[in-house]
This record gives sequence, structure tokens and C-alpha cells, in this order.
Amino acid sequence: MTSRTPKARRGETVRRAVLTAAAEAIEADGVAGARIADIAARAGVHETSVYRRWGTRANLVLEALMDRLDTALPLPDTGSTHEDLTAFFTTLASFLATPAGESLVRASTATSDDRDQFDRMRREFWAARLARAKVLVDRGIDRGDLPADVDAELVLEMLAGPIQLRVLLRGERVGREYVAHLADLALRALR
Repeated sequence: MTSRTPKARRGETVRRAVLTAAAEAIEADGVAGARIADIAARAGVHETSVYRRWGTRANLVLEALMDRLDTALPLPDTGSTHEDLTAFFTTLASFLATPAGESLVRASTATSDDRDQFDRMRREFWAARLARAKVLVDRGIDRGDLPADVDAELVLEMLAGPIQLRVLLRGERVGREYVAHLADLALRALR
């Protein structure tokens, strides 16, 4: 087992370098411009290492997008469903307003010449994001703040939709007060 540890560390170091390079390439050039050769060069690895681990460009792009958003959007556990939702979606709104956030989210909705792969990637990306954030709603159910039969995905969409509309489509800033108001409306409607 000891002989595997250094190799495992190198593997994680390479993985991290490639994911960082891929996210940077997506931010700079969009999904269509993020080429494996450029990502590999930026990460300091050979292209074959990237293909060996991810298989396709779509797989790499998907993992890079998920990794970047998961790092930027921690899941709070404040003891209050209202506060958890407010904190999470305030952080989301702030992240969406950054060049990195806007690029990464737009990349997750972009079309490409690899339409079938990117359609699959888009579905997987958003399904994974919703599944990850579902814990906020599950905690609310456990606390008795939300009914047991509430549709967690719908709750998350109720909050994310207006925020994305304001930030991505209207170019407006969204602050904590606005998000707290949205969370309050959603929780009252669901009770």
C-alpha cells in the first residue's frame, strides 16, 4: 500500500492541475474554445494523460465545471432553513456576477459542434448541481420547516430562477436582502 501512496498523490496533483487549467480555458475561451491540447499545455501534462483520464473533451469540461462551482458554492448548515437558503443563494448570486461565474455558467448552457455530448453534459451538470444542493431542502424537511412531500428540485429552481434572470440576463447585482426575500416567499408558499 505504501508504494501506491506517491502514485496516488501524483495522480491527484495531475487531476487538480488539469481541472484548474480546464476551468481557466473555459473562462477565457468558452466551451467551444477550450481545447484539450491547450488545457494539457496549461496544466503541464501530455494530451494523452488527459484523454486517458477523461476520455473525451466533454467529460473533462463537465468535471471542470462541477469542480469549480462546488468549490465556489459551499453548502451552509446554519441550523435554519431560511438562513441556509439565503446564504447559499447569496453566494451563488455573487459568484454568477464574477467573470468566472458568468463564463462557467454560460459554458454549461452553451451549444457546440459536439451537440449530443454537450447536451448530455448540460443535463448531467445541472442534475448534479441540483442533487448536491438538495441537502439544503432535506434539512428543512428534517427540521419541520418544509412539508415532507415538498419537491426539492422545485424549491431550488424557485430561488435560482429569479437570481439567474437578474444576474445573467438583466446584468443586475443581487444582494443578501433580495435573496432573503426570495427565500421567505418560497418558504411561506411551501408551508
